[in-house]
Amino acid sequence: MKKLILLLVIGLLVELNIGYYTELEEAETHTRWFLKHSPSLQLEFFNIHANDGDYRRVEKLTAEERQMIIDYCKYRLGIDTQVTTQADVARCAKL
Repeated sequence: MKKLILLLVIGLLVELNIGYYTELEEAETHTRWFLKHSPSLQLEFFNIHANDGDYRRVEKLTAEERQMIIDYCKYRLGIDTQVTTQADVARCAKL
């Protein structure tokens, strides 16, 4: 019983502190794992810049894309932003 509880606690700690995103590179899909800057139950993130070299224009972002960028910046890079300017989008493009 103690081993089961220990495994559950370790599993929860891993999910709270590790995340990943996928990127397309030369027709191959790669999973990139990272340590989160703050705990979250979200495991999979979307790096909007991982699949193409063009930065997305802030005026053309949907609410869903904006939220994905905000989540990625916060948990992957430790940047708290509302993505209101093009500079915010570019700052969150770091790998």
